[in-house]
Amino acid sequence: MRWRIMAKKNFLDAYRKWSLGIAAITFVLFLTVPVYMGMSRTNAPGDADFFSVVGFVVFLVPLSALMMSYDAIAGERELGSLKLLLALPYTRRDVVTGMAVGRAAVVGTAAMVGIFTATIAFLVFGGTVQVGSYLSFLVLVLLLTAAYTASGVCFSAVSPTSNRAMATSVGFLLLTLIGWSSIAQLLRYVLNGFSRPSGGRPEWAVAVDSLSPIQAYSNGMNTPVHTNGPVSSFYNTGWFALLVLVAWAVIPVILGYRRFASVDI
Repeated sequence: MRWRIMAKKNFLDAYRKWSLGIAAITFVLFLTVPVYMGMSRTNAPGDADFFSVVGFVVFLVPLSALMMSYDAIAGERELGSLKLLLALPYTRRDVVTGMAVGRAAVVGTAAMVGIFTATIAFLVFGGTVQVGSYLSFLVLVLLLTAAYTASGVCFSAVSPTSNRAMATSVGFLLLTLIGWSSIAQLLRYVLNGFSRPSGGRPEWAVAVDSLSPIQAYSNGMNTPVHTNGPVSSFYNTGWFALLVLVAWAVIPVILGYRRFASVDI
């Protein structure tokens, strides 16, 4: 499986070019500093919620993953080095898969460094974290990283230039962060004869909202981590959230490869 060699190359290149180091420092600053400021001012450190203090990770991970992956293939294509890469014993499948895995490993490693540093600061100030919830949180962060990295590599594979891939990635980030609910609203508008629907949101609209990677991460956090009580629907469960994130980590890579396999470079 030569995609593993490609993934390793991507990871080592990020290490040599300080991309991994810069990403790790960014995560440390944006996660550890809020923990330090919050814990140093609280009078009851034992009651502090670690997952709320590092909640910025839900924005930082998607942004970092897309920034690290949007030019993975489009950048090589613009430079002309993609032809040289494919002249080696690598298939286009190896390139797409290896890029996705390698870039996800870079962002995932940086995220873990930041989270572990924030955890140490949190514990030093007297905070407590349940091991089971903490491990579930780490798994969800890694899956969220893989989901957005796969999407970024997909955009890079189907875009002829880095600028177009970056624009698409930015649009996707905004859609999943603040605009995903508009998809269900648009569908309701069309199904209602292109008129504004009345009444509350139907069940299927709420289910569509849960298909967002951000919402899937939130649902995963609400069940095994925060334990907000029993859920009323399957799409709000932790196992469904994991399936959604895994799908986001796999399907974009497949779609990106299918398009990349037929383009003329």
